[in-house]
Amino acid sequence: MSSKILMPALSPTMTDGIINQWLVKVGDTVKAGDIIAEIETDKATMEVEAVDEGKITHILEDTANKQIPVNSVIAIIDGDENESIENKKKIENTSKDKKDEEIEKPKQFLDAKISQNSKSQNSDDRLKASPLVKKIAKENNLDLSKFNGTGPDGRIIKRDIDSNNIAEEIQNTPFDGDISIPSTMRKVIAKRTLEAKQQIPHFYLTVESNVDKLINLRKKINENNSIKVSFNDLIVKAISLAMKKNPNTNVYWQNDKIYKLNDIDVSVAVAIDEGLITPIIKNVDSKGLNIISGEIRELAKLAKTNSLTPEQYTGGSITVSNLGMYGISEFAAIISPPQSSILAVGKIIKKPIVVDDEVIVGNTLKSTLSADHRVLDGAVAGKLLKDFNDIIEDPFEIWIKSSDMEIL
Repeated sequence: MSSKILMPALSPTMTDGIINQWLVKVGDTVKAGDIIAEIETDKATMEVEAVDEGKITHILEDTANKQIPVNSVIAIIDGDENESIENKKKIENTSKDKKDEEIEKPKQFLDAKISQNSKSQNSDDRLKASPLVKKIAKENNLDLSKFNGTGPDGRIIKRDIDSNNIAEEIQNTPFDGDISIPSTMRKVIAKRTLEAKQQIPHFYLTVESNVDKLINLRKKINENNSIKVSFNDLIVKAISLAMKKNPNTNVYWQNDKIYKLNDIDVSVAVAIDEGLITPIIKNVDSKGLNIISGEIRELAKLAKTNSLTPEQYTGGSITVSNLGMYGISEFAAIISPPQSSILAVGKIIKKPIVVDDEVIVGNTLKSTLSADHRVLDGAVAGKLLKDFNDIIEDPFEIWIKSSDMEIL
């Protein structure tokens, strides 16, 4: 009995994925749990496992840069000749010589070969192209002899045509510059940020905090601690404590319903080459600074190598996006659904401030809360931001509620 391997839904938001690399070929024997392919999702590159033991008899070919819907069949184990998937590759006897293989190849594959020179019938002079490319070429009167194939054995695939079209666009554009094909992650970011901005009624609240005491706390912690705690670690802990004081902000809007969350999980924005990803620190309010700092560093490493699992970036109560290290003093961020808020943190700036009616030089920090007005009103979001401000201005609570901190 055959077993079908499907394109998995690796996160609640995933609708399709791209097969980056097959790690098996037709004829290979696999057992349950063997890694058979690498799949690029909207968030990361994941591995797909075989679900049963048997022989790979069919795999989906010509998948480069092709969006494959979730739950679509991508491979078959122990299939028979009556079963097929798109661009199926039948199992062939590897002991047969080249002549026998050529005879038994499907007609579809043979039809995809286009003569590079009509006067020559030698196999070396033939062009190879996928059925999809052949169809596109026919519809658009494309001369495939002008394309360089980057598929298996020099086969022309859709990516090659797309690249050529982009090259033509560059030649025809009145602007100086370059045009590139965005990655899957970049396309998803573009789609979701547009939807978030269009569908979520954002409003913004900004607070400027005196963080002299926060700076002193960090200095004392790092003088007596084996783990060096960052300002971002302190910010993540502080917003979790503020949210715990305001449980009515730990909510989100979906399908005309308001969902209330029990745990306080804080997402941390991490910049990677292809865009932005937000791994999650679970139950931040109940964790110590050492644990929080270690988890943020570990998740950031996994994010930069596309190694996060869906459980590590799905959900979350609120996101912290910190651009202070880039010299940004203040900004407003776009909410990441289904969350209802995001905290944008700028750089610490030294400037004159008034304390007890006296002008002194102090360190200030601006933080902007973007909130979803469908579920959070101004007063509710304002109270959250006020409590956050109070905590970082007098950060004793951050230290005392971190059980892994030593006595200072």
